[in-house]
Amino acid sequence: MADNTYTATLARGDSSETIELELIQGAPQRTITRSVDVNGESVDEVWELDPDGPDYTYRPGGYEDRAYS
Repeated sequence: MADNTYTATLARGDSSETIELELIQGAPQRTITRSVDVNGESVDEVWELDPDGPDYTYRPGGYEDRAYS
């Protein structure tokens, strides 16, 4: 792992995945987006850094360009 990257955990319920992310000015990214397939449509899913989670844990925060009530 390079000095400008860190290992992040994407945690969703009972499953998780680890990925490498770049530090931004020495700090972890607050949010990241990843393209996912939802009902046959490609959408950007937002992941938010959990400030109370272990290490660099991200939790799903919803989808970009979607209205939530």
